[in-house]
Amino acid sequence: MSKDLNSEFLKKIECGLTPLLSDSKINDVMNVIISSMYNYDLVEKETAVATMDDVDDRIISTYLSCLYVNGRSPKTIYQYKRNLNSFLSFVNKSIKDVGVYDIRYYFAHEKQRGVSNITIENYRSTLSAFYTWLTNEGIIDKNIMLSIDTIKCPKKIKQQFSDVEIDALRSACKNDKQRAIIEFLLSTGVRVTELSEMKVGDIDFSNKTVNVQHGKGDKQRFTYISSIAIKYLKNYLETRKTESDYLFCNYRHEQIGAGGIRSLLKTIGEEANIEDVHPHKFRRTFATNLSNRGMSIQEIQKLLGHANLNTTMRYVVVDDGRVKASYSKFIA
Repeated sequence: MSKDLNSEFLKKIECGLTPLLSDSKINDVMNVIISSMYNYDLVEKETAVATMDDVDDRIISTYLSCLYVNGRSPKTIYQYKRNLNSFLSFVNKSIKDVGVYDIRYYFAHEKQRGVSNITIENYRSTLSAFYTWLTNEGIIDKNIMLSIDTIKCPKKIKQQFSDVEIDALRSACKNDKQRAIIEFLLSTGVRVTELSEMKVGDIDFSNKTVNVQHGKGDKQRFTYISSIAIKYLKNYLETRKTESDYLFCNYRHEQIGAGGIRSLLKTIGEEANIEDVHPHKFRRTFATNLSNRGMSIQEIQKLLGHANLNTTMRYVVVDDGRVKASYSKFIA
């Protein structure tokens, strides 16, 4: 039985290599594998679905509770829970029995399934944080994720809106509400969830200050708002038919959700014939514009509410013209 399994295993490897290598290279690789397997017999893996025991359930629940106490957002906690359950369901083992090979095989399986390196790196990051916690808590003796390298991902330069695109978006707005949202995002740099949770009382119209009370990780910060944003915001608030405390409301006169804001911006983008119009692009535009006008990266970091300066630096796209102008100041 084991010899048949060996043969079946070798055939699968050969089939997998066929579209990747020439016949001569395949022969060379197969010879190395066959010689390496000579003293080994494969045993078929048990494929019956195992039920996660109460111990694993309690471990994961405790870990997720720790994430909550440490200020992680519900969205992040849900993502961690989904990633961990998906992985453990695939390997069909208890947490303490998982080995490095299981993790590598899981990533290879996901790669063959067409999952992107960025997503696999997110899986790796989740497992790395989880197994670091397991080690620190004394639940396991060794952090197996230390043997797993970071997954290399293609680095994309995420672009901001150009001045021409911003003008087009402004022109495409159909009412004061749409224009107010555009101007608010451009001048404050808030996240879409922060905008959704924003209340009228959070705006100091006299001092042009915005109190962001529901920042990432429930951190509070202050940012500022432009005169043009205040103009359209006041117009919207004076004409809307609701007494809601929330700054922006939907057609039912209730708090507008993050999804509603994304949908509204997409509609404006389609009207302006601009692709990829979404809230985070306004945040990058905000950061880049401030940088190009000379604001320090540390000050931009404070306005964006980033804990790590490196995160802020990923938001800023330095204009080539500004680089050239700065170069001219120092090099004749």
